Amino acid sequence: MSLPSNKQRSRRLRKKMRVGEFQELGFEYELKVKQALTPEQEEALMDRFLRELIVPRNLAASGWVREGFVTAYLRGSATEGDRQATQAWLAAQPEVAEATVSALKDAWYVEN
Repeated sequence: MSLPSNKQRSRRLRKKMRVGEFQELGFEYELKVKQALTPEQEEALMDRFLRELIVPRNLAASGWVREGFVTAYLRGSATEGDRQATQAWLAAQPEVAEATVSALKDAWYVEN
């Protein structure tokens, strides 16, 4: 969904649409693994990712091993600290050859 046109909206509508002061931010991640992982190894990596990083930081993640998107759980935004912690955690995993984490971006709308 692309960013809605910039026009006057009530506070209630801005909140509902998650724009303006209610914008929510997240970030993408991409991984390159050292060698092909079995489904069991992929599941173990993602389980550690959720258990050790995502849940303790009150975040939500979509995607799987090679790519995904992270944002705050329920309402709110991921922070620069969350982004840096994710980069460090992913890069430290023995299965991961390279981890890339994007800058913070709108979690609801794709910029044109």
